[in-house]
Formats: sequence, C-alpha cells, structure tokens
Amino acid sequence: MKQAIALILMLAVLLSATSCSVSPKTEQAEKTTVVKTDAELAATIDNKLADIKYDGVIYLVHNGNVVYQRATGTDANGDPLAINTSMYIGSISKQFCAAAIMILRDQGKLSVDDTIDKYFPEYSKGKDITIKHLLTMRSGIRDTVGEGFAGTLPYTNTEEKNTALIKEWIFGESLLFEPDTAFRYSNSNYILLADIVEQASGQYYNDFLREYIFDPFDMKHTGLITEIPDSPAWAENLIADDDVEEVKIKGVAKGAGDIVSNAPDMVKWMEGLSGGKIVSAETLREMTTDHSPDYGEKYGYGLTQMFSGGAGHLGAISDYSSEEYFNTEQGYCFFCDSNGSDPGGMAWMLLGEFLSEHSG
Repeated sequence: MKQAIALILMLAVLLSATSCSVSPKTEQAEKTTVVKTDAELAATIDNKLADIKYDGVIYLVHNGNVVYQRATGTDANGDPLAINTSMYIGSISKQFCAAAIMILRDQGKLSVDDTIDKYFPEYSKGKDITIKHLLTMRSGIRDTVGEGFAGTLPYTNTEEKNTALIKEWIFGESLLFEPDTAFRYSNSNYILLADIVEQASGQYYNDFLREYIFDPFDMKHTGLITEIPDSPAWAENLIADDDVEEVKIKGVAKGAGDIVSNAPDMVKWMEGLSGGKIVSAETLREMTTDHSPDYGEKYGYGLTQMFSGGAGHLGAISDYSSEEYFNTEQGYCFFCDSNGSDPGGMAWMLLGEFLSEHSG
C-alpha cells in the first residue's frame, strides 16, 4: 500500500510540473530545475518498467486528458494486452457495492444505521451490527475468504446455494470483536451488503449495477465474473477456467471482488463518482471519511483516503493486482492492473524512486 501511494503521489507532483508552462523569466530564475516533456517522461517510465519486465496496464488521466498509458504482456488467451483489455479488479469491486448501498439510501430504501437483523432475522448478532459497520469493516464478522471457508465450497454449486452456505457459516461463527470497537478487513461484510442491495432494491445485484452504473456511464467493457462463462464481448480476453477460485466457485466474491473492467471504463467510473454523477458530493465525502482512525488505513465505505485529498483502493485476486486513485480537486484518475508479472509491487517501488529523483 505505501509503495502504491508513494507512486501516485510522485506521479501527481511530476505531472503537475510537466503540465504547467514555464515562462522565460521563471526558467531563468530556476536554472537548476529540469522539466521533462510528456514524451521524455513516458520513455523513461517505459524503460524502468521494461527493466523489471512489468506486464499489465497503466493509465493516468488528468482533467480528462490521458497523460500516460502503457499496455504490455498477454491476456489469458495469449493475445497482447491493450489499454481496453478487461481484467479482474479484485477488491476495488467493493466501492461499487458501497455506491449501490448509497444509491439505495438516497432513494429512501434503507439507512446505513439499519441493523442487519432487518435483512437477516436468523442472525442472532444482527441486532448489534449496522449497515455502516459492514461498510467500514467494523462489524467484527469473520472473513470467509481469509479463513478459508470459501475455498471449500463445491464448484458445482449454484450461486444461490453457495450464498446460503456462506451466510450459514457467517451467522454460526463468533465475532472477532464487539461491533464498532475495532477494524478488521473482511470480505464477508461486502458479501452481506450485496445481499442487502438485492433485498432493498428487489433486483439481482448484477442487474442493479448495470442499471445504475455500468449502462448510464457507457461502461461497455465492465461486468461481473459470473457473466464470464457466457463469453460477452467485454470479457473475451478472460476464460472461465482461469486459475481464479472466485470464478470457479460461484458467489464467494459477490460484492467483494466480483467485477471485471478495463482502464477507460474505470476512469469513467472514477470521474462519475468524483464528479457527483453517481452519488452526491456530500455522500462521497461520507464514503471517503476515515471511519477507523484507530486502525491507520483511513478506510471509509469501500474506499481508502489517500494523499492530497484523493481516494482509491487496492485489488488482488489470484495473480491479478490492481490499484486505482482519483483526486477530485486535482483532476487525476489513475488505474493499473497486472496479471501476474509484478509480485510484491516492484513496479511501484521503482517508479516511486524514479519520480522522487526527477520531480524537481
């Protein structure tokens, strides 16, 4: 996380410098400052990434203009990656689920202060846990993925069957702590939130996202992993038998890590979210508020506070690792996704070092 944040910070600093014109007077007064052109910057970054054999997609937009993009490597079918290649985004998916909850809140169909026994009356601890506790990872509910339960579910089960088994496991386990007394990242929270979206809206979760987010923002290369076996055009670079358990085992990533997207679509999402087109500016502030100052990761509702007033999230699913960042005031949207060539975030560390050295 620290490496990724450092990279984005240095990118913002450097690109802010390169996007401003320098008057002759200023240039004379600051003779020691070297400002690279966008082409020089791109070439240097390309060389750094080539040195570590980084493969994946990197996409940076400033005020609607693409200032850096790169796509190298191959997809699951062996075809070259492109900027518009759709890939798994992992836990970045959580903010879509959080936004769905907030859309329903704005429609008057639920409150973040609702206790979840309203939706899961069979859950004895539900009366002490609110929707907000789920959104902020402060419920104390154990992680079906982190504790290994999700991986035990049969590949042959339907999504409905697995969802029922997941809820049975969650509701039968003890809490890690009393609700709202601590923070613990748990995919289970967002699996339950996706279920609440369906109950409050009366729609299948996938259909809700398409109606209120994907279709209105022309995100034609974005969909859910459960749709991959049907081979829609947006997921043609992915194959259903990829070594991704969350594809093979239906329902285990629902709401928590279930979205497939590409860089241009992710920018549409970030611009819509930060521009008040999906939720209001007030609601976005609520989503990006640090609700766990005791934890230190500045976690909100499926979003983490990042440097300089920006926000974003990391994603990881199987060999795929992704990062997004948007900054409303500065006009930046950044997205990257690697399908296995960047273990440990080495690309971010090297880029951070480079930008630190060349940011003036």
